[in-house]
Amino acid sequence: MSWPVISCMNSENDYIFNEEQLLSYIKTLSSDNFSGRKFATPGNQQAQEFIVSTLQQLAVPAFEDKYQHSFNHERLFDNKQGANVIGFIEGTSQKDQYIVLSAHFDHLGKKGSKVFNGADDNASGTAALLAYASMLIKKPLKHSVVLLFTDGEEVNLLGAKAFIKQQKKRVKKIRLNVNLDMIAGNYKTKELNYINHDFDLILTSSLQKDFHQFQKSQALKIKKGFKRGSNNRSMLAKTNWRMASDHAVFYQADIPFIYFGVGTHKNYHSTKDNYDNINSEFFIAATKSIYQQLLFLDKNIIFTDL
Repeated sequence: MSWPVISCMNSENDYIFNEEQLLSYIKTLSSDNFSGRKFATPGNQQAQEFIVSTLQQLAVPAFEDKYQHSFNHERLFDNKQGANVIGFIEGTSQKDQYIVLSAHFDHLGKKGSKVFNGADDNASGTAALLAYASMLIKKPLKHSVVLLFTDGEEVNLLGAKAFIKQQKKRVKKIRLNVNLDMIAGNYKTKELNYINHDFDLILTSSLQKDFHQFQKSQALKIKKGFKRGSNNRSMLAKTNWRMASDHAVFYQADIPFIYFGVGTHKNYHSTKDNYDNINSEFFIAATKSIYQQLLFLDKNIIFTDL
């Protein structure tokens, strides 16, 4: 399927997504060189360094004067350290109110000689956030943006939990979490799915309707809700999508969220989830569409004097 070209232009900025760069991000992150990016491994550390280096090249400032924010994962006979990578772009008017864009960069690592590259899960969301960084540094949003690349999502959402714990003073000023996890799919992928919660706290009822209409106007199919499972695994058939990725931690902190993904597919958590098997045209279209939705939300979020 050939997806229509989606321009990310607006009246004040004619900058357009660099599609080649977007694909290079996901290809690099999902290469064998990163050994599957498993939590607390050298490959994971290499992924952190790649994200930091890219943010530096884009001139995106570090969050609280540092890019890497460490946390410990303590177990009975083990203590491992992970680190979220966080960039920050100050808003133009609502500087003390935040939109947190999140995507986890960790994956499953290796089993013997087999590498679980995690191209869709979740090099795709990570690559999209890097693309957004390249856009937003040129034209910031009204709200300040936290670019949260989480570690340890595959280990009970460790990175997102650490972020909320470390940012207790800012939690009430986070207006929205936009979480991206698996937005590249496979060759069969035809639609982008999403769920959201507590939008009545940030949009009027009229603007919520406008947002849904805006979604329908996009060049790819966007559907609310996820299938319960697509590969007959009993665990996936019972998936609670509200708790399925990092947005769950924001939900538990009473922060409105919108989560974008494609749901599970036959390559999910397998060695087939590599760059050659993603739907690159869909991925580009999804990345652009989510960005357009972000612009809509930033423009229309109800101002609150927090």
